Amino acid sequence: MSQPTSAKRPLTTLQKSTKKKVTVRLKNEVEYKGKMDNVDSYMNLIMTDAEEIHDGKTIANYGRVIVRGNNVLFIKLENEL
Repeated sequence: MSQPTSAKRPLTTLQKSTKKKVTVRLKNEVEYKGKMDNVDSYMNLIMTDAEEIHDGKTIANYGRVIVRGNNVLFIKLENEL
């Protein structure tokens, strides 16, 4: 069987979505919202204008956040979902 040509790889989608707003939830239930500046092949992220969110409320503002990829539970692209 052949793969449909419209199938997207998650990493490719993330790399094309740099400079866009994202929500990142970590395995320890910490959540960040901000602009994704860069992502690498390990899904390590650099975010700017990041906010730490808890129970839907902003509890801290950060200029820049670096998130290690193996701590990420999911990444939601704000403009796509």
